[in-house]
Amino acid sequence: MKNFRYFAQRYVDWVIRLGRVRFSLLGIAILAILAICIQILLSTLFSDGIHWSDIVRSITFGLFTAPFVIYFFTLLVERLERSRLELSKTLARLEKNSRDKSTLLATISHELRTPLNGIIGLSRILLDDKLTEQQQNYLNTINLSAVSLGHIFSDIIDLDKIDSKRIELNIQPCDFHSLLNDFYNFGTLMAEQKGLKFSLIQDENLPNWLYLDRARLSQILWNLISNAVKFTDKGEVILRVQKMQDNQYQFSVTDTGAGIAPCELDKIFTMYYQVKDNIHRSAGSGIGLAISKNLAQLMQGDLTVESELDKGSTFYLTIIAEQAQAHDGNVEKAMQHLSILLVEDVELNVVVAKSILEKQGHYVDVAMNGEQAIQLFDKNAYDIVFLDIKLPDMSGFDIAYYLRKNYEEGIYDFLPPLIAFTANVMHSEEEYQNQGMDGVLRKPLSLTELRQCFKTFLGDDIECISDEEETPQVQEGINISLIELIGKSQAKANVDLFKQWMPIYLDELETAYDDYLVNSDMQQTVSDVAHKIKGAAASVGLVNVQNIAKQAQDTSLPNWVSDIASWIKQLSNEWPQNLAELEAYLEK
Repeated sequence: MKNFRYFAQRYVDWVIRLGRVRFSLLGIAILAILAICIQILLSTLFSDGIHWSDIVRSITFGLFTAPFVIYFFTLLVERLERSRLELSKTLARLEKNSRDKSTLLATISHELRTPLNGIIGLSRILLDDKLTEQQQNYLNTINLSAVSLGHIFSDIIDLDKIDSKRIELNIQPCDFHSLLNDFYNFGTLMAEQKGLKFSLIQDENLPNWLYLDRARLSQILWNLISNAVKFTDKGEVILRVQKMQDNQYQFSVTDTGAGIAPCELDKIFTMYYQVKDNIHRSAGSGIGLAISKNLAQLMQGDLTVESELDKGSTFYLTIIAEQAQAHDGNVEKAMQHLSILLVEDVELNVVVAKSILEKQGHYVDVAMNGEQAIQLFDKNAYDIVFLDIKLPDMSGFDIAYYLRKNYEEGIYDFLPPLIAFTANVMHSEEEYQNQGMDGVLRKPLSLTELRQCFKTFLGDDIECISDEEETPQVQEGINISLIELIGKSQAKANVDLFKQWMPIYLDELETAYDDYLVNSDMQQTVSDVAHKIKGAAASVGLVNVQNIAKQAQDTSLPNWVSDIASWIKQLSNEWPQNLAELEAYLEK
C-alpha cells in the first residue's frame, strides 16, 4: 500500500509538471500508437489481412475523442492535487497555532505561577503570626483568593493538555489526613463568606498515607466544593470521605442548593456547558467539571452526580490509590524539615554535604549524574534541589533547563528552588541565574550560607540548628570550622575516603596533562580534573591542597601554561604531608 501511494504521488507530480497541454499531446500520441498496434494485431488474427480503411477510421475517431478525455482527466488530477496542497497548508497552520497556544500558555504559566506561589506562601507565613481578628480575616481572604486563582489557572492549563492528550499524573506519597485537613480549612473559609456551614465526615479506617497526585486531587475537590458553595444560598455543604474497598476511595460533596434538572445531568460534564435558567449561571466557566471528570478517569475512577431540583446535588468522586508508608518521623517533624535532592558526582563532596544536611534534620536523596537526578525528581517531591555544575553526563545547567522547561510546559506542577552547588566562585550569582539557577551555594557547605539560602528561598521558618555566627577558622592549612561542623568521627571517615580517591584523581590529572602536551584542546580536561581535586580537598578541610588545585583549575590565569606542571608536582608532593597534619589534628 505504501509503495502504491508513493508511485501514485510520483505520477501526479509528473502530470502536474508536464501541464495540461503537453500531457494531452503526449496522451494522444501514446493512445494513437496503441490503437494502431491493437488494430493491426486484431486484423491479423481475425481477418485475412490488414484493412487500412478501418485503421484510418479508428485513428480519426480517436483524434476527436481522446483529447477531451485526456484533458479533463488532467484537469481533475490538477484540482485534486491543489486541494491536497491547500489541505496540507491548513493542517500545518493549525499545528502551528496549536504550538503557539501551548507556548503562550507555558509562558503565562511561568509568569503567573511564580508571584502566585509567593502570595500563597507569604500569606501562610503571616497567618502563623499574632494578628488581630480583622488582619486574620483579610489574610485568609488573600490566601483563599490566591489558591482559588491557582486552581482556575490549573483548569486552563489542563484544558490545553486535554486537547493535545498529554495530561499526566504525578503520583507521590501523600499525608492523607493533612490533605483532608486542608480541604476542611478551605471549605470552611469559602462557606463562611456566604454564611453557610461546611462539614467534613470521614471514615475511621482511612490510612494515614496514600500514593496520590495531591495537586490533581485538590484541583478536583476544589472545583466540587467551590461549585457547591457558589450554587447554594442557604444551608450547608458536606464533604464525605469513605474507603469503599481495597485501594478504592470515594469523596462525595453534597449541597442544599437549587439542584440540577434531570435533562441536564448528562450534559454538565461536557466542556463549556453551563446550566440553563439558573441565576448563578454566570458564576462558572463551564470547564471545571469536564476537566475534573477527565482527571478522575486518569485516577482509574470516575465523577458522577445525583441531583433534584430545589433539594440540592451530590457529586461522587471515586479514585484508586494504594496505601503508602509514612516517612520517618512524625508529621510535625516533616513539616519542620526539608526534602532535598543533592546532585553531586564526587563521593567525598556527597558524604560531607549529606552529613551536614542530615545533621540539621533534613531528608537527602543523592544523584551522582544528571540522568539519576531527573529520575529521582520525577518520582519524588523536593523542597529544594542542589545541583553540581560539572557532572559526568550533563551539566547542572542542563538539568536546570530541563526541569524549568517541563515546569513551564505544565508537566511539573511545582518547581522547587534550583541552587547551584559548586566550588567555582569565579562566576557571579547573576551569571548562574541567567542559566536557569535560582541561587548559588559554595562548597564545602557553610552553615551561615546554608541558613541564608533557606531564608531566601523557603522563608524564615526553616532554620539551621546552630544559631551562632559561623567564622571560618584555618589552622596549619586545615579548615577547623568544617571539622567542628561535621564532627571528628565523620571527618575521619572522610579522610579514609580521600586516601582512596586522591591517587586516582592525581593519575587522571597527570594523564590529562600528558594529553594536553600533545593536543592543546585537552586543556579543559586538565581543568575538570583539577576541579574534582579542589572539591575533594575542600570536603575534608585540606586548605593548601584546595588552593593549589584552584590555581590548576583556572585556565584563565596568565601564568597557567607556564606553571601548570609545577602545580601538578606540588599537588603530588604536598597532599600526603597536608593529610598527615589533618590526621594528627583529628587524633588530638
